[in-house]
Amino acid sequence: MKPFALAPYFHPTTVCVVDDNESFLESLCFEMPASWAWRSFVDPFEARDFLTEECALEPLADRCLSAAPAGGSEAIIHLDLSLIEQEINHVERFRRVSVLIVDYAMPALNGLDLCAGLNDPYLRTIMLTGVADEKLAVEAFNAGLLHRFVPKQGTDAIATTIAYMEELNQAYFAQHTARLRNALSVSPPQFLMDPAIRTWVAQLMQQERFIEYYLVDEPPGFLLLRSDGSMQRLLILDAAALHAQLDFAIRHNAPEAVRTSIGERRAACLFSGDQPGNYFGEERFGWAESMVTLEHIRGETDWYLGVSIDPPADIDFDASRTSYDAYRAGLVR
Repeated sequence: MKPFALAPYFHPTTVCVVDDNESFLESLCFEMPASWAWRSFVDPFEARDFLTEECALEPLADRCLSAAPAGGSEAIIHLDLSLIEQEINHVERFRRVSVLIVDYAMPALNGLDLCAGLNDPYLRTIMLTGVADEKLAVEAFNAGLLHRFVPKQGTDAIATTIAYMEELNQAYFAQHTARLRNALSVSPPQFLMDPAIRTWVAQLMQQERFIEYYLVDEPPGFLLLRSDGSMQRLLILDAAALHAQLDFAIRHNAPEAVRTSIGERRAACLFSGDQPGNYFGEERFGWAESMVTLEHIRGETDWYLGVSIDPPADIDFDASRTSYDAYRAGLVR
């Protein structure tokens, strides 16, 4: 199976930091990227309680996938992709802990014992060690209990730790979305497989300060959100999808300028709940307001991408409650 270039969705998560040395803990947290959500603990038992607290939100794959009887002992697996974009209504999505940074030498509960008592298969761990602890860290790393370890006495310990955090967060999401990607692999949107789309989306997210995205359909693409919850809609179309849009525009008597723009692959339609088929007689649908300018991207096929700055509000989304900024504002450090 060809690997996915893009996961079907991505959003920030939470980093947990545990160290009974308060001065080092403060220094590490001070160097954390300002955009990250994190919880810090001096007491490893409090950290364990936080890390083992059951998340109120089931993994998205568990909610998207359901089995329906197919006769006999077999079942048909149903994939509900509409739930992916609905994820923005759940502030708990940010509560998932992707990376644990833990000191080894804590008298009350050492870092290895803390890690061994956790049962999250997706959690990635970084252990901070002293010189005397490095042999234990290597053994734990080889056993799969740790994913990285950092000598605490090194002059670049904090910078190295933060670099590992960023790397392991990506690894966490690759594992966390694996089941959903496997289900999609039967008939995936082809743009998820194209590295050229991955590069273009990454550049757009950096340029426009988007921090999360979600796969959407009709037309295909992504819903993109900033930390304050402001959103845009990215359309990702191939030649066949544009041809279908042109046929639709012709059937519904779209203005010639609209048909020409679609036919020349310069623009595409993004409809809200209002559709051309709802208009009769002398009433006219506002085609011009539904048009999105396209950019041609050459990847494994020809793609046509467009961004709607003010997308139709198809989701009842309250940024004051479920945006990343809202989550971080309520986070106890």
